[in-house]
Amino acid sequence: MKVQTTYSEIWRIAWPIILSSLASTVINFTDVAFVSRLGEKELAASALGGVFYFLLIMIAVAIGIGSQILIARKAGEGQNKLIGNLFDHSLILLLSFSLLMSAFMFRFIPSLMSMVVKDEFVVEFVLEYLKGRIWGLPFMALFVALRAFYSGITLTRIITYSTVLMMLLNVLFNYLFVFGNWGCPALGIFGAGIASALSESAAAIYALIYALSRSRFKEFQLLKFSSLKLNTFKQILTLSTPIMVQHIFSMGSWFIFFLMIEKLGSRELAISNILRGVYMLLMTPVWGFSECSNSMVSNLLGQKRSSDVIPLAHKIMKFSFLGTGGIVLICVFLKDILFQLVSSDELLNAAAEGSFYVICFATLSFSLAMIAIACISGTGATKAVMKIEMVSLCLYLSYVFLFTHIHPSTLEIVWFAEVLYWTTLGLIGYAYLRTGKWQELARKYN
Repeated sequence: MKVQTTYSEIWRIAWPIILSSLASTVINFTDVAFVSRLGEKELAASALGGVFYFLLIMIAVAIGIGSQILIARKAGEGQNKLIGNLFDHSLILLLSFSLLMSAFMFRFIPSLMSMVVKDEFVVEFVLEYLKGRIWGLPFMALFVALRAFYSGITLTRIITYSTVLMMLLNVLFNYLFVFGNWGCPALGIFGAGIASALSESAAAIYALIYALSRSRFKEFQLLKFSSLKLNTFKQILTLSTPIMVQHIFSMGSWFIFFLMIEKLGSRELAISNILRGVYMLLMTPVWGFSECSNSMVSNLLGQKRSSDVIPLAHKIMKFSFLGTGGIVLICVFLKDILFQLVSSDELLNAAAEGSFYVICFATLSFSLAMIAIACISGTGATKAVMKIEMVSLCLYLSYVFLFTHIHPSTLEIVWFAEVLYWTTLGLIGYAYLRTGKWQELARKYN
């Protein structure tokens, strides 16, 4: 499981994650497409509910990234017996997190939403969506742990199988529960949340059964929960906590971004939800290359090949930029069809067109910035990533506040914040990677 830095090796690891990301994007598209046919208020509510749930997931993903870095490092060192132990520790952390977040959702979210959202109907629909979605959180925690394991050992195609299953079931369950087909109750936006929760649960169970039923995974000793050590929990959290803080502020800032747009009106928020669906599609290839960067860099350091990290980063950046550029061009040519898939409201779709070109530009910046950040995380320098994120987010939120509150402007101007954010993040991140300061920190985890 010692990786090489060839283009073919990069593609072998990245393409299953890209397909998995595409399936996740289709899930987002499905939710938006079904909910948009319920009404403008419901569409606006699903934007806030979806971003808030994504915030919770990204906190869990931070723990997954921390364990993935350690698993990939052990894979590079050839210490397979320690990988299962790392997985068990990360699973305990993730399940504990999911239970805490579920309790937080039920206890505090109703009052929080009432405080920050001015439209009471939007508040009601957000809560309905989250009440359905929250039941899938423990299973999503399990899936994050399994995804970290499969990515860490670079056997990424299993992630594709489970996510495609999630995608297909999400379409089916949305069809059944949003409008009440085949004798099922019509649950509206609550049904969209339930559909996502059920599909997430099924994907997690499939990924777990696959790992436990294949003899090739027996050497990893998964789910033995032996030799649990406080020091191992601490090691995972040491890597994960800066990423967790980074994700809280990053996704929290995106949630604030939508809240600020809501101040402009529920119509602007509904348009932005359409843009969010398209934006996630444009980002699809980058998530695969990002996760690939994380695992490959950590694996190289396990092999004591730190000199190969920056050349590897350059290769993955080329792949990421070209792949993203191809997706952007296709979406530009097919934008009318794309918008119709997301929403049946022609007026909303027409209003979103100008901002669509802005997010195309932002996605190209994202394709380079995310690889630089993922490579830094793979070295174990997660505190540096957090600091870079904080600087970029301060600029991002200041810009959004300026053009939504002080000088209210068009959505195109507001969405340009994404270009500003990714460009700043990428330039600072790449400059840090070139300094080589991460090399000393990386030795800690060998």
